[in-house]
Amino acid sequence: MMEDLFSATGFRLAEPWWLLLLPVVAAARLLLFRRKGRAMMFPGVAGLRSSGLAAFPFWTNLPAWLVLASLLLALLSLARPQAVEADAGASKGIDIVLALDISDSMAEPGFGGRSRLEAAKDVALRFVASRPKDRFGLVLFRGKSFTQCPLTADHRVLGMLLGAVTPDAISDEGTAIGSAILVSTNRLRASVSPERLLVLLTDGEHNTGEIGPVTAAELAVREGVRVYAIGALADGAGKGRESLSEKDGELNEGVLRKVARITGGRYFRASDRQGLREAFREIGEMQGARFGDAASTRRVELYPWLLFPAWGLLAAGLVLGNTRLMRIP
Repeated sequence: MMEDLFSATGFRLAEPWWLLLLPVVAAARLLLFRRKGRAMMFPGVAGLRSSGLAAFPFWTNLPAWLVLASLLLALLSLARPQAVEADAGASKGIDIVLALDISDSMAEPGFGGRSRLEAAKDVALRFVASRPKDRFGLVLFRGKSFTQCPLTADHRVLGMLLGAVTPDAISDEGTAIGSAILVSTNRLRASVSPERLLVLLTDGEHNTGEIGPVTAAELAVREGVRVYAIGALADGAGKGRESLSEKDGELNEGVLRKVARITGGRYFRASDRQGLREAFREIGEMQGARFGDAASTRRVELYPWLLFPAWGLLAAGLVLGNTRLMRIP
């Protein structure tokens, strides 16, 4: 608690308990400037003044002030002041592309009366808002894929584009998961971030496109892209040819798991809105453990800048107090 009291942005005291000795410095001041109770008349004062030994209160007290200042600086140095600098890597954030399936089945109700697409958009927007340091991009896919929003730190613009997404953005039928991974990887190729992430959300099995999901994942690995795949399955929802349904044999979770495993990511299955929230929450926590929440500050010790002047002031006070500014009671 004491440490938090003396901590501030960009500055902290590692051992603030030493400041409890400040009353000792105050007591030292009383001792150094204490007046004598008795005095003796000296008949040769006029002669001393004519010789240039006139008494000036400030100069006669200067040695005591120097010693007092040295004690104060020494005490502050014992408290170990530190400059706290933010880690450049952590403050830079990471680059994330959201690849969103907008097939017709995503528009079907099932997540608490809302469509999977609307629920996914809402949860994704909350995820973006929770990571203000990261850059985000948006890729939409159905029978083909395209970039709706390139990587940007302007989350307001991304939010507007994501909020306006509808299945009508692409007319091609089917679900081209491989194409979505490839387009997202190409968007992340020019990234200079130390961590590149693709969050792929779909409710359909890959059934079209010129490149398969596994092949696309192997290309993503070469570019340092990590894929987190989310399968959105609404229980009791329609079982069209693009929907995830184990009974239809069209839920190929094995492919999504393999894509995630190849790239060092993870597969999540979400059957409701809460499942989507949990998937995004775990993705954020895993990335924090890998990158964002690592040691993100650097501390520079400042006590030498106080300790050495303290020694200098003490030496000056003792020398002057015993030579030119010596006091005779």
